[in-house]
Amino acid sequence: MSASLPESDSPLLTALGADALAPPHALPRVRPLFVTIYALALFGVWMAINLPATVTVALRVAEIDPAGKTTTYSIVAGIGTLAALLANPFFGQLSDRTRSRLGRRRPWIMVGLIGTAAGAAVIGFSDSIGLLIVGWVVMQAFINACIAAMLAIVADRVPENQQGIIGALSGTAASASTVVGVFFIQAFPTSILAQIGLPVVTALIFGAALVLIFKDDKPAPGERERFGFKEFFGSYYVNPRKSPDFTWFLGALFLVSIGFGVVMTYSVYFLQDQLHVSDDDLTNVLFVSLLLTGVLALVCAPLAGWLTDKIGRRKPSMIAAALLVAAGIALIVTAGSVEQFFIGMSLAAGVGAGIVYGVYIAFAVATLSDQRTVARDLGIVNIAFTLPFSIVPFAAPLILGIGGGSPNYVLLYIVGGAISLCSIPPSSRSAPRADRIHNTLGTMK
Repeated sequence: MSASLPESDSPLLTALGADALAPPHALPRVRPLFVTIYALALFGVWMAINLPATVTVALRVAEIDPAGKTTTYSIVAGIGTLAALLANPFFGQLSDRTRSRLGRRRPWIMVGLIGTAAGAAVIGFSDSIGLLIVGWVVMQAFINACIAAMLAIVADRVPENQQGIIGALSGTAASASTVVGVFFIQAFPTSILAQIGLPVVTALIFGAALVLIFKDDKPAPGERERFGFKEFFGSYYVNPRKSPDFTWFLGALFLVSIGFGVVMTYSVYFLQDQLHVSDDDLTNVLFVSLLLTGVLALVCAPLAGWLTDKIGRRKPSMIAAALLVAAGIALIVTAGSVEQFFIGMSLAAGVGAGIVYGVYIAFAVATLSDQRTVARDLGIVNIAFTLPFSIVPFAAPLILGIGGGSPNYVLLYIVGGAISLCSIPPSSRSAPRADRIHNTLGTMK
């Protein structure tokens, strides 16, 4: 469905403001300086949250509670990610409604960065699991306020013919953040404060630059709307009848994310308990693993975004990602060496995840139907993308305990790969109508 702009004398258009409902292809092209600052800001934000989510928090839990690290980490990771899931669409809804003179995105970028720094400080100085959980919840909540506002800029400010590659910058930035982040771990192997603090400082610097350069951020248009309990809980609901394409996309994204969610969440413990990597070698092995997957995802994300723009299809990229995640998991669970583990991680968390990173924002924007709720809807996309990181830690102990004895990581990984394959539709009829690239933002029914 192609985007169409309502007639200029439309009462609804007059009430909301023409700029608010302008289709993306009517927007002016964004300049290279803005693209660069936007990419760097995303890079800083993703590094601030991805590094602790994949490595730092797990290492901190192992230091505080070495005997019960698996169960304790499941609780910490699950609670933190649950906080992120609730925060993202909620803050997105607030951003969509914000009428500040600074605009509707910039205030929440600033609030999110400040809150993230506070949460990181609590984690860095924590000496108990309880305090660690508090810091992780604060950090997850506020970083997602920042993410919701930043991602909405793609729909607010970027024309349709630039959305594929610029949307892919989010995935590219996430991949690059992991690559650079591992150097912090390598440089400060025993300092949790440095490992978690330096990425946050990077996010603060580049985030502030984005706030300064994004001067045309506009307040929310129209009259101030009611925001009560109904609207709050509505932040987390999508009507499949009104948004069938968007609903299909959310389901596919959720399922494929479970696979590399398992891989990325339990890689530290898999190396320790399944491949018996010593504590002395663990940091170096993690460094190589994260470097490989990060570089591959860094290359694959923009390439995938560019290819989908060229071929005009996005569904094949999601299918390819699911197959690669499953293939990578198959190699990991049969690994008898660290080298085979690296290959499996490269396919699942490198190439497979990189493809998803590169297309999911552009795919989401193409299936949205209301410009007025962009940040809220992209927050729901983030739920589909990150919910596996909450479900996996909570559900994993049940699977890990099957068979008795040592944790059953093989079964856990197999289940993750099988669920990823379920994202592949049984026939082309299951594909969304928005599979071919036609942005629907601005369309009025």
